[in-house]
Parts: sequence; C-alpha cells; structure tokens
Amino acid sequence: MKKRKRLLASGLAFLLAITMCLELTGGIQVWAAEIASAVTKTQDNTEGNSVILENDTVSLQLVNDYSALELTDKRTGKVWTSSMDDPDFDMDSVSARWQQKMSSLFSVSVTNLATGSGAITSMELLACTYTAEEYETEDGFGVAYDLTDVGIRLSIEFSLVDDGVSIRIPYEKIEEYVGTFSLVQVDMMTFFGAAADGTEGYLFYPDGSGAIMEFDDPAHYAESSVTYSIYGNITNNENLLSRFDEEDPTVLVPVFGGNYGDEGFVAYVTEGAGSANITVVPATSVVSANYAYATFVYRRNFQDSRVTERTVQVYDADLIPTDYEICYRILEEGCATYVDMALAYQEYLVETDGMSALTDAGEYELVLDLFMGIEEEGILFNSFVAMTTFDQAQEILEDLSANISGDISVSLIGWTKGGYGSEPDFFPANSKLGGNSGLKSLAEYTSENGIDLLLSANFLTVASDASGYSTNTDIVYLANYEVLTDRRESIYIVSPNAAAEFLSKFMKKATKYSIDGVNFENLGSMLYYNYRAKSTVTVEECEEYWYEMMSSVKESLGKVTVSGGNDYVLAYADVVTDIPLSDAGYQMTTASVPFYQILIHGYVEYTGEALNLSSDPDKTQLKWIEYGYLPYFELTYESADNLIETDYSELFSSEYSVWRDTVLEAYENMSSALSDVRTKTIVSHEEIVSNVYCTGYSNGTLIYVNYNETAVTVDGVEVGGMSYTVVEGE
Repeated sequence: MKKRKRLLASGLAFLLAITMCLELTGGIQVWAAEIASAVTKTQDNTEGNSVILENDTVSLQLVNDYSALELTDKRTGKVWTSSMDDPDFDMDSVSARWQQKMSSLFSVSVTNLATGSGAITSMELLACTYTAEEYETEDGFGVAYDLTDVGIRLSIEFSLVDDGVSIRIPYEKIEEYVGTFSLVQVDMMTFFGAAADGTEGYLFYPDGSGAIMEFDDPAHYAESSVTYSIYGNITNNENLLSRFDEEDPTVLVPVFGGNYGDEGFVAYVTEGAGSANITVVPATSVVSANYAYATFVYRRNFQDSRVTERTVQVYDADLIPTDYEICYRILEEGCATYVDMALAYQEYLVETDGMSALTDAGEYELVLDLFMGIEEEGILFNSFVAMTTFDQAQEILEDLSANISGDISVSLIGWTKGGYGSEPDFFPANSKLGGNSGLKSLAEYTSENGIDLLLSANFLTVASDASGYSTNTDIVYLANYEVLTDRRESIYIVSPNAAAEFLSKFMKKATKYSIDGVNFENLGSMLYYNYRAKSTVTVEECEEYWYEMMSSVKESLGKVTVSGGNDYVLAYADVVTDIPLSDAGYQMTTASVPFYQILIHGYVEYTGEALNLSSDPDKTQLKWIEYGYLPYFELTYESADNLIETDYSELFSSEYSVWRDTVLEAYENMSSALSDVRTKTIVSHEEIVSNVYCTGYSNGTLIYVNYNETAVTVDGVEVGGMSYTVVEGE
C-alpha cells in the first residue's frame, strides 16, 4: 500500500485548557483479533479519507484527515461513527472546543515529569497540530499520528472482526521525542454511540453485576461522570480499607455498550484491560449528551511521599509496557439488549480465552464455608478462638449429607497453623482444631462420602506481624518507593512471584491429604504490579502467575474455587464466589442487570454473599433464583459471639444449629428451581411488569420471580407474592 502523509494544522490554542488529577490502575488480557470473514481493501481517493476495509458484514474507513472513524453495518446500512452524530443533538449548542472533542477519534493526556507538579493536560486530536501517515498491517491498516504540539508519536491499527472493528495501539510504536511532555493516557472514541437525553435506549456499563443508564431517565441528569477501574484499583483494594472507607465499585469485565431500540453495540478491551478504565458520562446543562468510552493508561500516578503539607501526584517515569486493543461489535438488528451484549462477550471468552461449557456438573450443589479459628489479641497474651474443630466440621457434614440429596462443596477457613490471618504459615493445621491428624481424618471422611473438601488459602495478603515472609523481597512496592499497605500498616500485598512460591510450598504438603482443591482467597479480585527494583512484576506477568497457580491446583487436586470473578479466572475456576447481585448504587444508574451472571451461567458456577449474612434472606434467595446462583452459607459450630473481639467480627451470625433448617430449606427451594438449568445458558432476562422478572434458559425453561407482596399473573403464569414459578421448556 502506498503511504500518504499530510500536515494537518490546528495550532496549540488549547494546550493548557484542562488539568486534572487521575487515579490509574493496572492489568492485562490478551486477544489476537480474528478475521471471521474475508476482508477486502479498497482505496478511497476522496481527500482526507483512508483505505476502506470491508467484509460481508461491515465496512470501515477513516475520514476527515484521519480524525474520525466510520463503521457501516451492511446489514442495515447504518453508519456508526466515532463522532457525535445523534440527530437530536444540536452541535451549535456547544463551544468550538467541545465540537473538536466530539469529532476527534481520540484524545491524549500528558504531563510534564520535569516539573513534578502532578498536573495533566488533555488534548483532543483536532486540537493538536498533527501529521498522519497510513501504513499496511497483516489484517488491515494503521495510522501513525505525530502530535507535534507535544512531541508524541503513536500508531493506531485497525482490523475487522466479523461484525465490527478491532482498534489497537502497539506499545513499541509510541515515541516521546521532545521530552517536555509525557503521555499519561489515551481516551479512545469518546463519543462513539453518544446519545442525547430522551433518545430511546440506554448505556450499559460493568458496575457490579452490570448496570444501565436509560437516556430518558431524568435521574442521571447533571450527575458526575464515573470512571471505573477495570478489575479494581489495587491501591484502594478492600483489603487495605478500614470499615469506614468507601470501596471502589466492583468491575469484573472490561465491557460497555449502548442500546438504541433495535440497534446497539458492545465494546470490550481485549489487550491491556487491567491497565484500562471505562468512563460513563451523563448529560449536563453544558453538554446534553450521554456517552461511555475506554481509557488506555500509560502512566500510573502516586502521591509524592516527599511532600507532606499538600497532595502532589507523581507519575511513572516510564511508559507502562503494554499493547492496548479494544473491539467494537455492531449487534444484529433486534438483538441489541444487555443480554445480547453479554452473549457476544461470552462468545469471545469461549473462542479466545478458553472458557468452557459445563457438561456433567453432577447434582445441584450446596456451597459451604466453615470458619475454623482465629487468634484474639490480649493485653499480655493472645488466645486462640476455636470456632469449628475438624471433628465438629465432620459432625456438620454428616448431618447435611443425611438431609440433602445433592452435592456438597465445603471450604475450610482459618484452619492454618495460627488460624485465620496467619498466612503464609499454612501447615501444620492448627493443633487446637485437631492438628494434621484431624485434617487427615476429615479429608478421608469427605473423600469416602463424595463431599468436595477444599482448603481456603490466602496467598495475596499477609499481616505485618505474621511470619514466613520477607518485607524486603516478598511484598509490593509502589513507584514512589513506598510499601503498599493500609493506614495502620497492618496488611501487606504479596508480590505475585512470592505468591507463586508460597503456593508451591503449600502444595507439597496439601497433596498429602485427600482434599479436592483450593479456595483461592482474593485471586479473582486482585490483579496488580510490583515496582521493587530487583523483583519488578508487571500486570501482565501477574496475570500469568495467577494462571499458573490455578492450573497447578487444577492439575494436582482437581477443583479450583476463586474469591472474586474477574474474567481472567473464568477459564480455570470451577466456582467463583462473592459475585455481586447489584451495582454500586450511583444516582446516574437506572437499574442493575445480571450481565455478569448471563455471561458465565452454564460455564462457571457462582455464589454471592453468604445467606446467613444477608440483611434480607428471603429477598436474597429470590435474587439467587432469578440470577442462577448456587446456595451459599458461611457457618461455624460455635456462636459468632465469640468473634466479637477478633478481626473477623463481620461474621455476626453463623452458628450451624441456628441456621441448619434455613440451610436445608434454601437448598431444597433452589434445587427445585435451578437444578434442571444448571448447565444451561441464560438467553433472556427482562422485567415483565413492576418487580416481576423472567429469566429464560437455552433449554426453553422460564423462571418468573415476583418481588411484590401479592400474587400476580403474567404471560398467563401465576406467580405468588415474594415467590417464583418455573415453566419448564419443551
């Protein structure tokens, strides 16, 4: 392909227009975009337009001097563009600067590392003086942009997937050649799918289980935008927060999308996800547009520890060495709901990430955590609080086995040498619980009686007063040379390479027992980095460590349960736990939706918060049925009152004798509703009438759930108050 180069002048008028402080995070997910149908390339000779890529479904070109993208859906003729193009939006209502922003393919944020002020400047492509040079790639074409105002070159490469476009920024083609400004982040296609208030449809974003903001819902108007850190921000991880700190929203998947009646799109980050953000912007009086976009972060920021009288942000000296890629797919007309978005991403995970369907999952399963013991701090001496001994655990399991017709999976928490929180000293098992002999006896019992026994193990955090690790080599350091810890400096984050070593030592002893697997605490909710000079670990390398750890357990023992459900664990985990039932509750959100549950049902099983810790067990159980959860409890033999003065006081009601009947009732109730759809995918979900929902499965089964106090009849089906009805498929 012949290269073309053009100087595009716009000046430096807005270089210092916007400054802000950003909270940045890290991680990665890799995908090689596949061309699903034959792609042809043709040359558009119109001034300022690029090569056209085309397959059977879509065609793509860049227009207006490479500043905007147009993606045409050949099935409908609709043109999707990176520019604001809602016919109900008046472009004359916004300033020239906003018009540039709304018409730019991307924008960059830069900082001056030399001054160390922490301020960043945001610039849209059309607010820059730039050159654009087109070049050929194996699957499409790229454009090398030279932003001469700030002295930064970067390339963006485009290729087609079956029904959309993949956009990639290769790390090796970024150059900062002046030295004054350094790249902090790139906002990609900010206004793709942007819509004015009153438009039919909604934005979808991955807040908790999933959330939507309807364009005609006035509740979002003038609300602040929300930036979601994909997979979470490790510096604000819940393990490091006090009970009064506000937690970040849970973000399990790098996905967002838009619905516009019968039309819609879904976008997902396929490389660099853990270092990327998703931002949702509601309409305001200044700009009456609603939009969502992905941000690719190239430098994280940290507080300058040398400055104590005020907060000053410092940024990484070097670029984060990761490639970024995002895929935009145009959904088929009439199939553009959040369900269809979830199924599109499900297809991607199956084809490229190895998530596999459940085939023979056995009987419907009760998931149980048994909390064993913890050390309580005393004035002179600490004492050990034994909540469930190994013999008592067997007693509980014997009773459950005699009264439950299905399977039981049990994880032991706090069984270790010093009890809960004493990692990485795992073995020998705590002597006050029965020691190694007690664990061996319990494991033999569960093995003989078909009960899955897992040892819960935390390899990712350690208490500052624990033994068995080095504060010099085994914990995470930030770029400002500070240890990553909580306010009391009581918890440290373990470096990923050290976590893998801890698992290796653990497995040498764990495999001597007849256990069935490991319950990985935190692994599905923490993906991070380590800046320590002699043991630097990138987010990409961290993810590889997690893969190796899960794979090791799966090969040696058989079963992997993971706390947290970040999508990088889905190819390995048999069960993911602590999956949220709703979103974080921002005012802009119209409703929470079960996007995540739709995504993984029939592939990976999941649980939520323990029913014995729910503020409304009846409603929670109905929600489990609506969303397809497994029943889950965290119990003890002794009363939870014994934990009040310990660091595990959140387990406020757990005594098995108190919860026994509820456990049996909940299991039978949920088993009757969900056992026949355990391995089926969710193919539909909607609110039929107020507070009445219907979930449809691939075998034709429909489950109606009524949250009203009185009975209702919908679709000819009667559903009792605060109850459910199952209509079996043919």
